[in-house]
Amino acid sequence: MILQDIEDLNKEDYEDVLAFSADKSTLPMRYVAALSIIANFANDIDPNLIPDDEKVDLSICKMIMDGVIEIEDIGESVH
Repeated sequence: MILQDIEDLNKEDYEDVLAFSADKSTLPMRYVAALSIIANFANDIDPNLIPDDEKVDLSICKMIMDGVIEIEDIGESVH
């Protein structure tokens, strides 16, 4: 699959992505994908790190618990 810039999508594909984004049932899948992307970026920065989605998740949990980051309530859609 070729990664395409969101700005380059045609109107129909863009509408499909918006619908997918607004579907709260896709949040777990999107969260897992985000964890994997972050873990891989961390590994790119430091090749001695082993990409680990669980450690990324636990780090995010800790930052939220400590108030380091705050998440607004999820509205009708997340962008």
